Amino acid sequence: MFKNFFLAELRYSLKQPMSYLFFLIVFLLVFAANVTNDVTIGGAVGNVYRNAPYVITIYSIILSLNGLLFAAAFFNNSALRDYKNNFQEIIYTTPIDKFGYYLGKFFASLILSTIPLIGVFFGIIIGSKVAPLMGWIEADRFGPFYLDTFINNYLIFILPNMFIGGTIIYSLAQEFKNTMVSFVGAMLILVGYIIAGQLSSDIDNETIAALVDVFGIEAYNVTSKYYTPLEKNILNPSLSGLLLYNRLIWIGFASIILFISYKRFSFKSKSIKNKVINEDIVGGSSYTATERPVIKMINNSNFSDFKSFFKINMTSIYKHVTFKILFVFSVIQLIAGLVSGYEYLGLKSYPLTYFMVDQISGSSGLFILIILVFFSGELVWRDRDVQLNEVIDSTAHSTLIPLFSKTLSLFSLSIVLHLILVFIAVIYQLMMGFTKIDFSLYLMDYLYNLFPVYLTTCATLVAIQVIVNHKYLAYMVSVIVLLLIDIILLILDVNSNMLSIGSTPYMIYSDLNGFGPSNKGVFWFNLYWILFGLLFLMLSGTIWNRGSKKSLKERLKGVLINTNKLYLVSVSVVGFLFILVSSFVFYNTQVLNSYKSSDEYEKIAVSYENKYKKYKDLPFPKIVNANYNIDLFPKIKKANILAYLTLVNQNENVVDSILLNINKEWELDFDFPNANIISKDEVNGVHFYAINPPMLPGDTLVLKIKNTYETKGFSNGGETTSIVKNGSFLNNEEILPNVGYDSSKEIGDKNKRKKLGLPIKDRMPELEIDCNSNCNENYGSRGFSDFIDVETTISTSSDQIAIAPGTLVKEWKENDRNYFKYKIDHPSLNFYSFISANYKVAKRKWKDVDIEIYYDSKHSINIEMMLDAVENSLIYYTNNFGPYYHNQARIIEFPRFSTFAQAFPGTMPYSESFGFIIDLEDEEENNVIEAVIAHEMAHQWWAHQVIGANMQGATFLSESFSEYSSLMTMKKRVKNPMKMREFLKYDHDRYLRGRSQELEKELPLYKVENQQYIHYGKGSVILYALQDYIGEDKVNSALKEFLEKYKYKTPYPTSLDFIEILEPKVPDSLKYLINDWFKDITLYDNRLTNASAKKLNNGKFEINIEVETSKIKSDSIGNETKVAVNEWIDIGVFSDEDEENLIYQKRVNLTDSLMNFSFVVDTLPLKAAIDPRHILIDRVYSDNIKSISFD
Repeated sequence: MFKNFFLAELRYSLKQPMSYLFFLIVFLLVFAANVTNDVTIGGAVGNVYRNAPYVITIYSIILSLNGLLFAAAFFNNSALRDYKNNFQEIIYTTPIDKFGYYLGKFFASLILSTIPLIGVFFGIIIGSKVAPLMGWIEADRFGPFYLDTFINNYLIFILPNMFIGGTIIYSLAQEFKNTMVSFVGAMLILVGYIIAGQLSSDIDNETIAALVDVFGIEAYNVTSKYYTPLEKNILNPSLSGLLLYNRLIWIGFASIILFISYKRFSFKSKSIKNKVINEDIVGGSSYTATERPVIKMINNSNFSDFKSFFKINMTSIYKHVTFKILFVFSVIQLIAGLVSGYEYLGLKSYPLTYFMVDQISGSSGLFILIILVFFSGELVWRDRDVQLNEVIDSTAHSTLIPLFSKTLSLFSLSIVLHLILVFIAVIYQLMMGFTKIDFSLYLMDYLYNLFPVYLTTCATLVAIQVIVNHKYLAYMVSVIVLLLIDIILLILDVNSNMLSIGSTPYMIYSDLNGFGPSNKGVFWFNLYWILFGLLFLMLSGTIWNRGSKKSLKERLKGVLINTNKLYLVSVSVVGFLFILVSSFVFYNTQVLNSYKSSDEYEKIAVSYENKYKKYKDLPFPKIVNANYNIDLFPKIKKANILAYLTLVNQNENVVDSILLNINKEWELDFDFPNANIISKDEVNGVHFYAINPPMLPGDTLVLKIKNTYETKGFSNGGETTSIVKNGSFLNNEEILPNVGYDSSKEIGDKNKRKKLGLPIKDRMPELEIDCNSNCNENYGSRGFSDFIDVETTISTSSDQIAIAPGTLVKEWKENDRNYFKYKIDHPSLNFYSFISANYKVAKRKWKDVDIEIYYDSKHSINIEMMLDAVENSLIYYTNNFGPYYHNQARIIEFPRFSTFAQAFPGTMPYSESFGFIIDLEDEEENNVIEAVIAHEMAHQWWAHQVIGANMQGATFLSESFSEYSSLMTMKKRVKNPMKMREFLKYDHDRYLRGRSQELEKELPLYKVENQQYIHYGKGSVILYALQDYIGEDKVNSALKEFLEKYKYKTPYPTSLDFIEILEPKVPDSLKYLINDWFKDITLYDNRLTNASAKKLNNGKFEINIEVETSKIKSDSIGNETKVAVNEWIDIGVFSDEDEENLIYQKRVNLTDSLMNFSFVVDTLPLKAAIDPRHILIDRVYSDNIKSISFD
């Protein structure tokens, strides 16, 4: 029986087009992503092949999510087909086998549901062959074919995921005989996946996230998170570790569900609630209107009918079990997001209202969209599904009433859902003790961002149902319009918001700035989409199917006959308004502020390099002084800048021409003495001048620049975030031209360069022992300038404070505007900012330094802590490294358009969403606020006093040194040194994750090429470990000596210069660390394989441990080789389960890969460890620690 039902189900389904359609969709999606650079799925970047095992695995898992839809179709069809065809009574009375019938159909559906996902493999295989042949992708972007990759993915992910999802869908369908109930079951699985993703935002929750994720995505992510590009290219997924546990848990769970469902299944016919339609209502006969009633405009009776229809529709929604379940899911999703949402290094922010708003939109938006799509069909088809449509359509009411009442009901549903979610968010805020709730923000965010989208979406969905006139086909069209069209536009490299339903320019709420920066553009785009939805809906009203079902052609023929002239006039008016608004939006976004696609930007970059790279070595004068007069007009988003740049020819040769790179968003006017314009290249933003007479070595000239920015209309992507109504943040590199060829404008991606026919580009010049011309350029300004003097006069509106680099020399008011004059205290890097906002100011004095924090009045909670952090940094750094050369140390809050902190001379802008509102659970445990401030303060020494030459290793001298300095200030702050693991674990993770995503090649620390995972993650860990090995004083003395030798002068130093100073301070027994940690890529694999103890007669405890260690050397792409061991590594013992109380520690010499040690402790030991403080780079730290067993 099993075989018969199994094969019968397969034969039936394979005769239907559904299997092949689903397969084709998956195949085309994967094929398209595999043959174009515009869509990237699976991490096929850099050195990772586009058909690497890792990439195929990501494809397989991610598309398993879509596979839920396939599973729902196949399993529902199999479970309910006999029931829906009223054939179950006949089947159930025949002598068939329950096991064969129930499980035969189930396993046939399981195989069928995996067929579409096999499209992943065909898309990869065919794409990898076709793309090189057609010249779309270079052949070397594809690796060898591994059959076992496909087999492993099918057996580990595709088949189990379809089994798990299919079991829930099939069981619910058999139990409730209802398609939507089983569909809701599929949504429940999706909720579990999303919650698992939220949990994984902090590394402490990775194990839990890996186990609760139904699809195994998080389990595989944890397993593969430290894969190098080489490992991604060759390693297949394997059933081990967390992935094995995940599969066992969920396959076991699904098996139990299937067993219970099988036991509950019976061939006895069940009475299904709401199955039978009241025959008295239907009357057993049908009525067909012989003539379609003419559409009437609303009158008094129509209004009463409208209210009645609206009430009935709303009641039907709220009573619907699907609404209740999907609503619960959206609530669960929101609560999970609120509870588990992390911001930075495992810490959450205070629950400000704008975070609540973000969570509502981000967490529940998908479920609200699903609810709207589903109920658009339910509302339009409700009467026809219960065969009441002809009875209702025969009553005397306007045809418009059902259409608009259903649309308004659907839209009202979105409002109610949103209000309930807002209520939950407010309750959460109150439970967290947060009472500064901004109710107006909840309202305004809805009106700005959600009201237009929901209204347009509801109108569009109902119109699609009316036009398509087939419930489930309309569902498919709705999904294509709302979701798939964005993917298609991405593939076509079309970025216009006019083509994606509900899309608008970038806008975000900030406590500093309010809604911005693109308020005007958002308004007009919202109006555009509302009119689009209304027009689409009104047009569909002219072909509303009243009475018996008619084809689209039949309905179109009757439009002019059956539609009231006044209604057609209304449609025409709305259409005319839509054309007007569309034209206005098009003019602003395509003409006045034309946008470019990514391909067009690439062409400009290629053009710039091809035309101007030949001038790379052209001598040019350097900026030595900058004098600014800046007038900011925040309310109208305008800036006028008058700048005088003093240029000096510091070359040995004459300078007879100058190339200037300009910001094309600004209007520039130059007054250039003795210079004639040779060419103006507006496309590439290049002005080329000839200087006559030429500048001789040592000659000076002053370049006068008038620069203006003024908002013109609105753009497709959004207005600038540099000039806003409150919180303007201008960088000097943004407002002034760069002198000379700018290599940063070149395309950096090596694969794109190869495809575009560009030569190989080095990320940075190669590190050399003998200093060359690159030592006359620092990596920050790339030769445009060295250390310069800056003086600024800046004005702003009367309610704001404007801040520029240096000491405030003068402040005054004139013409209802505030004026400020600043002068920098010491020649500094040509890298600074100008900021203006309505600030509160907190001040403190430390010696001769003014500590100032400029902040929004709503963000005062952490201000004292921030003042302390600046002072603590000043104390440690001046004691250990040298003087602070500015009269002030400022932290300045800026709007959350970006999330970062940055160091300029004496000034540190700090995003409002980064530190001002972080909720520190324990100031000692994980004081992120102080750590970040300490890092930026450290840059006042490492970058602003001494900066590396423009070659490999430069960022080691600034970013690694600053992160090390930050760690050392934190070390002084914590009472228990074990707390430092909280900081170090994130640095370890940052490095190890980063090397897995390397686009070109990993380099040793001393040759880092501005690779953040190396100079931040690895550099900080290495320097922290070094001070632990040779002593804090020795490392700091090396840093101080290096600083004193090279600060504020050229030629600039290299990492080799620092190592030369450091090496004599390292004991001979530890000299190997210089090569291992700085000059090589070295990893450790330390394990504690055994730990036992026994209590001695004197009350002490003798401990015996066995440790295993490996030292691994890696090359730039991840080829690893084990080398001989001769290491000094710590072993230790903890007296608590939390590994906080380290009662014993000793540094031992490991000369063999496996060694035993014995020692005695006074206190009861619970755990033993190798490298107990986690200061060595070890990919798996969990096996370094082991509970002690007692003899």
